[in-house]
Amino acid sequence: MANTDKLPVWGIMILTYRFFWAERRQFWLLAVPAIIVVSMLSALAEWSVARAAAERIDIVIDRTSIEALPVSAMFLTVIAAVASIWAYVSYSIAWHRSYLYPAENVTIGSCYNWGGRQWRFLGTLIKITILFAGATTLIFFGLVLFSGTGVRGISGFGFSSFGPMVMFAMLFAFALIGAVYARLSVWLPAVALDQTLSLGQVWALTRGNGWRLLAIIVLVTIPIGIILIPITVVMNFAAGTAPDYGPLTSGLVQNLMVQFLSYIYIALGISALSVCYARLDENNSG
Repeated sequence: MANTDKLPVWGIMILTYRFFWAERRQFWLLAVPAIIVVSMLSALAEWSVARAAAERIDIVIDRTSIEALPVSAMFLTVIAAVASIWAYVSYSIAWHRSYLYPAENVTIGSCYNWGGRQWRFLGTLIKITILFAGATTLIFFGLVLFSGTGVRGISGFGFSSFGPMVMFAMLFAFALIGAVYARLSVWLPAVALDQTLSLGQVWALTRGNGWRLLAIIVLVTIPIGIILIPITVVMNFAAGTAPDYGPLTSGLVQNLMVQFLSYIYIALGISALSVCYARLDENNSG
């Protein structure tokens, strides 16, 4: 059955922040191991690639091909990527369940113990990515047709590809893509609870709330996003201008800071999705 109740945007935002603050110790307990491991592996991989690139740089064309990198550098890069996925999936499930199933005692061991639930969550992430890519392609294809052929208004004048109507259409296209992603994302807390939903059920559950879901996710994560972007820029600059500490140490400090802020960002987004899913599921059941 389609859900017709509207999500209270500000109410869910307040509830999200209250939950995050109340569970801040749990956040530290679960996030710190992932932050440390991923930061160390990422810094090591970046350092290995940078050192290999410096040794193999082509003076004539001033670039390095990926084929020139040693196996060790590529291996470390793959390991860092796998660790990032493992940590993100495991942590996401644990944080969803912290809100949706508070009776469960989530520990570091149970959080990062990979099993069937993690595979299903990763599979759902892949499905969402494919569906999102398909929706994005269709929306932008329509936008290209709109801007390429021109659209005539009531006055009979066509709009150029750089006209205000096309700019408005581009903004609407981006917002529509965001709303599609927000609706699909509600699939994730359901999977974290071991519930099996089809695409149609997810779409029906979120019907009438696409724009509200997008607003909630964006507004909840804007504050940490505002902090994350400039700190990332500053840390990138500092890593390139502080050779006294060595590139590996600078890279580790940079990754620790970025990963820490990223996991706050992730936790807030997951909390918002969990609150939304709980409200939508309750309304749908009622």
